[in-house]
Amino acid sequence: MATINRNIYQSIWIPLRLALIMVLVFLVQTYLQVELRFLANVPRTLEGLVGILFAPLVHVSLFHLLSNLFPLLCLGTVVYWFYGRVASAVFLRCYFVPQVLVWLFARPQLHVGSSGLVYGLAFFLIFLGFFRKDFKSLFVSIVIIVFFGGLFYGILPNHHGISWESHLAGVVAGAMSAFEFSKKNA
Repeated sequence: MATINRNIYQSIWIPLRLALIMVLVFLVQTYLQVELRFLANVPRTLEGLVGILFAPLVHVSLFHLLSNLFPLLCLGTVVYWFYGRVASAVFLRCYFVPQVLVWLFARPQLHVGSSGLVYGLAFFLIFLGFFRKDFKSLFVSIVIIVFFGGLFYGILPNHHGISWESHLAGVVAGAMSAFEFSKKNA
């Protein structure tokens, strides 16, 4: 039992730290009324480049933040728990690749939030099961589809203010990572 608890704590550590940073950024933005639009990813602009690094930390509302926190903690922990050897590489790719793709190809508007990371982690877990075809990976894929299957609806444009481009870019990052790491011992 102690080993399982230690593994859970180790697995949640990185997603939890990122979640705490996101909460701190939101608290600074909300309670100190600091405008953080300058940290947004604005496609194909010089000032938007800063968003590649910082946009996932900024959220426009408490609902937006909470909509990303829960899946980030769950999916990030699953990635680290089951695929610890490649988890950090997957996490970093799913953080940065969607931001780069958004900067290159998305609509010219402000893009903020960590949904690209969330979609990247979810679709890494989904695709890895289908690429590997082993019991553990397929089981994890099915569980993710059951609990997070609603993510499929966010890939296509459906609301004006939601960056579906971040969602789609996250899918691409997750699928690419799953394909690359499917042959490696994770």
